[in-house]
Order: sequence, then structure tokens, then C-alpha cells
Amino acid sequence: MSDYTLPPCSTLVAGMHGSGKTTWALRYLLNVPAACRFVFDDLGQVAARLRISHASTSSELEAALATRWVVFNPHRMFPGDAAAAFKFFCQWCFDVSRRGPGKKVLLVDEVWRWCSPTAIPKELAQVSQMGRAENLELVTATQRPHRINDSIRGGSTELVCFRLDERLALDEVKDLGGDPDAVRALPLGSFIAWNRLSGGKLTGRVF
Repeated sequence: MSDYTLPPCSTLVAGMHGSGKTTWALRYLLNVPAACRFVFDDLGQVAARLRISHASTSSELEAALATRWVVFNPHRMFPGDAAAAFKFFCQWCFDVSRRGPGKKVLLVDEVWRWCSPTAIPKELAQVSQMGRAENLELVTATQRPHRINDSIRGGSTELVCFRLDERLALDEVKDLGGDPDAVRALPLGSFIAWNRLSGGKLTGRVF
């Protein structure tokens, strides 16, 4: 039986386009013991890659919980308003996580689309800052770690870096405790992960 009692962390995955960050995030979701996995998929890419049906309505969201995968495409419920849909989904995931025990995971790919260094939706901030109390882990992926809010940067317990070569992005890696020179030198598909609490380090590759 899977162990759903492991405490949630907050993972920030950074890397340039095509470096492997989204592949890593999806593999993490596939392999982590979790009572449920939530994905905001307004671009329709995650469901296609995982061959999972979208949930597009309130009833479909509830029904998908039984499968332990909720991949939300918002365009039926929120036509033309992805920002409102994202706020709704963050709040829904937080509320659902309060219903019962077990670790849950919310993946937000390219999180810079939904926040900035100076602003963050309160629903996302709630997940980032209070999700641990409800056994809800936040996994964010981005090409631009310097463009996301400190609620996410500062709250991340795990930093997973694929290749980056933009100066501001590498400066952010350094600020978060990573090695920017090592990150710049990574071949595509390879990563370095740092546990920001223990100082532990892990290397690997996804392709």
C-alpha cells in the first residue's frame, strides 16, 4: 500500500525551454505516493502527454478525484478568462485537500504566467504558504525563476535546476542556494536538485 503520510514539501523546478523541467515535473507526479494530483492545464498539453482526460466542469472535477488525477482545462467554465480559472482552481484544490487525509500535489507549470515579483493571487499564495497544513504540496516549474513571487521562491524547500543561461535567472539560482556555474554548464536533460533545508544535493537526467 502506498504511503500517503509523507510530509509535503514545496518544489521549484527551473530550466530553459526544452531543458527537461516539465518532463521532470510530470515524472515526479507519476511516481510520488499521493492521494491525489492536481494540474492546471489551460493550454491542454499535460492531458495530451499523460493521456488523461480533462476535467472541464464542476461535476467532472469532483468525479476525477476518484482517479487520483485532476487535470483541469478551464475553457468551458471560464471562457476567455484563464486568470479567473486559475484562482478558482487553486482555491478548489486547497478546499478539497481539507476534506480528508493523505498527501496531495498541485502542479503549476510556467508559474510566472500567474504571478510576478510584486503580485500573486491570494489563492496561489494560500497554497504556497498554508498548503502544508492541509497536506497539499506545491510544485512549480518556470523558465524565469527571477520573475516569480517571493511567496513561492522563499517558500520552496526543494530547488531542481535544469540548464539556464539568462543572467537574472542564474542570479536567482545563487540567491536560492544553488550553484549558477554548474547550472549553466548542464547538458539538456540533466538536472541538479538541492534540498534547501538539509543542504543535500542530487544529480540526474530525464533524457
